[in-house]
Amino acid sequence: MPMKIVRFLLASLFTCAAAPAALAWGEEGHRAIGAMADQLLTGTSAARHVHELLGEETLSTASVWADAVKGQMDQTEEMLQFKAANPSHAVSHYTDIPFEEAKYRDDSIGATNVDVVHAIPACLLILQGKPEAQKVFKDVTPRVALRLLAHYIEDLHQPLHVGAGYLDKTNFVDPNGYTGHYGDDQGGNRLSYGGATRFQLHSYWDTTVVRAVMKQAQVETPRQLAAYLLAKPAPAWQTSGPLLEWDRAWANESIALSAKVHDVVVTEEDDSQQDFRTGKPRPQWHIKELSPEYVAWSTKAAEDQMTKAGYRLAATLEALWPDTK
Repeated sequence: MPMKIVRFLLASLFTCAAAPAALAWGEEGHRAIGAMADQLLTGTSAARHVHELLGEETLSTASVWADAVKGQMDQTEEMLQFKAANPSHAVSHYTDIPFEEAKYRDDSIGATNVDVVHAIPACLLILQGKPEAQKVFKDVTPRVALRLLAHYIEDLHQPLHVGAGYLDKTNFVDPNGYTGHYGDDQGGNRLSYGGATRFQLHSYWDTTVVRAVMKQAQVETPRQLAAYLLAKPAPAWQTSGPLLEWDRAWANESIALSAKVHDVVVTEEDDSQQDFRTGKPRPQWHIKELSPEYVAWSTKAAEDQMTKAGYRLAATLEALWPDTK
């Protein structure tokens, strides 16, 4: 495939992990991954196609559009039109496959036909000029599809946007075939730690680990982080097989990684909160504090995952718009 291409950490985890969940890698991580792809694609046919669709907008800036559109402030007409046509767009950022599973299955609990694994090939089909061949999005332009594609590929590499835990009391179970009672931790959004002030494990992986990588790299901006990641030996990121199936291989990697992410000790189920829509208990689970070993491992794992996402985003666009000889 062508390519031109622990103490501070424990303290920062308490200050950074309180950020809102569902923003995989946070803005800094997303922009850094997009900046990696921008640099890797320099001078390629893919870079020219990106410029034709985005104008002066880069992949780095475009990569946060899919999160921005979920907000209420600073919504452009393009954003409002997208949301009106696709009111369930937020569910395309993730899937909730039990971390015990060996691979992504369409019939697994937690999988849907509009989740991130289905949204990525849908974007590719739109960019290939075949919008009628996909059923995830309505009335999505190629420019919006490119923004979504960049973001979703990045999301797919955050393990808690793919793998989830299901619990019977304080024990993790695989709900596929399980006949007992269980609840869903929603990709770590319902696992919390931190004493009186609770912090979500999902937010830790969205934000805290990115800040930890930036601290270790001694960088302050996403572009500097991208340069740091590109200067290091790349982890194994190459993917074989049809382009429209690449994301399933990446999802399988993230499921395996999410099992390690869930290597935590659950201490109690907390049913004190209610779902405001149903009035029923909204369970949370408390876990023990993250150990220094977990913090060190997660920082390295996040660095590897962000790096893979940058290379793979660039490779996807090169496969979509290959150089002509």
